[in-house]
Amino acid sequence: MLAEESPSAAAQTPPVSTTLPEVSVKANREKETGINPTQSITTISSQELQRLQPSNIFDAVRSVPGVSISGGPRPSGMTFSIRGYSDSEDVMVKVDGVPKGFEKYRMGGTFIEPELLKSIEVQRGPQISSGSGSLGGTIIATTKNAADLLQPGQRYGAKVKFGYGNNNDEYSRSYMVYGRPDDRLDILYNYSNRQSKDMELGNGTILESSAVASVSKLLKFSVFPTDSLEFVTSLVSFDDKGLQPYDATGGQPGTFGNVVRAIDDQTWSETIYFRPDTRFIDLKVAFGGGHTKLQDTMAPGMSSLNGPERNCDGLIWRPNPSLTRNCHGNLNDYYTYKTRSMDITNTSHFVNGPWFKFSTLFGYQYNENKRDIERFYDNQTYVMQTALYPNGFNASAPPGSKSFHAFYVQPRFEFGQFSMMPGYRVDEYLVEADGGTLGLLAPYKQANKILFTRDSLSLGLAYEVLPRNNPEKLTLYSNYGQGFRPPLIDEYFTQGPFSRCLRTSVNIPGITMVNGQASGICGDLYKPQTSASAEIGVSYLNPNLWNTGTFLSGKLNLFHIDTENLLLSLRENADGSITQDGYEKRNGVEFETFLQYKAFYLRSAYSRTSGKLFDGSSFVPLYTVPGNALNLNFGTQLSEQVEVNLTYRKVWDRNVIIGGGGISSPLVFGTQDGYQIWNANLRWQPSKHLAFRVVGENLRNEEYRLDSAMGGLGIFAQGRNIKFFVELTY
Repeated sequence: MLAEESPSAAAQTPPVSTTLPEVSVKANREKETGINPTQSITTISSQELQRLQPSNIFDAVRSVPGVSISGGPRPSGMTFSIRGYSDSEDVMVKVDGVPKGFEKYRMGGTFIEPELLKSIEVQRGPQISSGSGSLGGTIIATTKNAADLLQPGQRYGAKVKFGYGNNNDEYSRSYMVYGRPDDRLDILYNYSNRQSKDMELGNGTILESSAVASVSKLLKFSVFPTDSLEFVTSLVSFDDKGLQPYDATGGQPGTFGNVVRAIDDQTWSETIYFRPDTRFIDLKVAFGGGHTKLQDTMAPGMSSLNGPERNCDGLIWRPNPSLTRNCHGNLNDYYTYKTRSMDITNTSHFVNGPWFKFSTLFGYQYNENKRDIERFYDNQTYVMQTALYPNGFNASAPPGSKSFHAFYVQPRFEFGQFSMMPGYRVDEYLVEADGGTLGLLAPYKQANKILFTRDSLSLGLAYEVLPRNNPEKLTLYSNYGQGFRPPLIDEYFTQGPFSRCLRTSVNIPGITMVNGQASGICGDLYKPQTSASAEIGVSYLNPNLWNTGTFLSGKLNLFHIDTENLLLSLRENADGSITQDGYEKRNGVEFETFLQYKAFYLRSAYSRTSGKLFDGSSFVPLYTVPGNALNLNFGTQLSEQVEVNLTYRKVWDRNVIIGGGGISSPLVFGTQDGYQIWNANLRWQPSKHLAFRVVGENLRNEEYRLDSAMGGLGIFAQGRNIKFFVELTY
């Protein structure tokens, strides 16, 4: 697929158009609409984020075609779904260039307040610069800096924002200070705090354990030693604690009940831009890392993982207090995830003639994600601690690490109005087991490291139908891209009831094996899941439609995706052979437009996805994709002080699992009803220092279900919510 620079990078240097020599036309085209003319990329600007006032980053992208949200409605239980790829490992998320996310059973992993963000770029489908872990696409979030907020001639500024939501009695506040004390320095600091009670659903019931208590911070500073050199440092932190379901992406607490969950998430990044006065160097170096520390505490009786205790007062056994090993107390899970990454890109322009242009993008990426997991009872001398979790080791959630090196190259050829961009990428992956898993593998001499290399190809073609100097643009394009997803540490090295390689005397296809690995750990029986995506489309831009001053931009995109070696299809067949030959075929339509006439604007998006799924033994409905969706957003500036907008969202029925799934019970499929949602937004700014905003969400108090992350019936969504905001700017 074609690679595209982030909006922040595009703002720093003139972008190289895929098909247009007039750089300014393309820049305005994307600045005004957020619609990329030749790729499946949509950018949500800071202006759009201000209009939407989303409660979280997931709400901010719901209206992008091909995008939906799985899990929820708690932010910790939400995951992005792009073209129906809803697992957190299928959609890559980056914050200021650093990949985010981690492996944990049924939990989301994107923790950042939208108040901190300048823009969100949504890439649908694999891109040459994203690589593995992006079968569905990539979410690229860029944080704010002082230059985005300062008024002309202003050196320092501050902004205070207070909010209240009536549905769950939510209070939010944000404090921001920023400045450019010197032309060579840009500094911003933001503190955000959000506190709420449990939310009320559309049917009037209270969703237990849905309260929020989070704090976010951003410190960002940029240094410009010379006109061609820039250093940007970003530090983002997020803290949250409260009662939540163990299965965060599911509905009401299920088998594993509730936990008290504490999250400490931090990300740091350093980005260097070097753009000397030569066409051969346009260098960007981004490196960074971070950690996510998570603790789940389960009191006795709160979860099936830690049943109720009789005759215990805390850790004291009432019948005989001298017996100190009889009461276990709380069960605690400790997760520590550490991420390190580096991303180096350079674009060289070798030929820049009036008819022929030739440039090449070179890139290198490195990423390492390591996780340590421990499970302890409060009473570590409890008689079953060593038997169940020796030294804190839980075989169902093995510790380990995953890392990769990748190189890619993407030349760009432009012949008049035609452009071509082939691409090649090679990834070398290493997945390693650690901790107690090593002791489980050693007796069977089974490898504790999985190493493999994967090549990926891409190709982008585009043709400008109208002359290049015509302000009206009509572009035909086609893109092809390959992607893959390596198995998780959990999939490679889990032992026990959650392993697909569980050894039994009788083979139950898709659940247990007789001839699998003697350890019961799958290891290299798994192959990476692969995909090939092809799309064709047409985009249109007219800055003066019918000579009326109406600005129109739109795009129609058709795609087809083949996904093979489905990880869920690993199984031992009746003849003893072990295969992973499940596949999916998806076909989709995505349509988006932006129309503006004077102070009025209309943004629309429509998407639909269909196809078939072979799970390794039979064809089943494609229950992994969302329902077809239509989004309309209409707004206007009534005066210099008053702005209003109205949003309509319609989602059609979708296929879901409604039953079955046990050892002797086949899956039963049904439908989840569609729904219609209305939101509204009113902003009044009586002075340049003071602004008020009222946001109405789910105004009809619709009772509807969100998409479940596991393909079943989703949980009911939040009911009507009226939010009030006051902004003070200096």
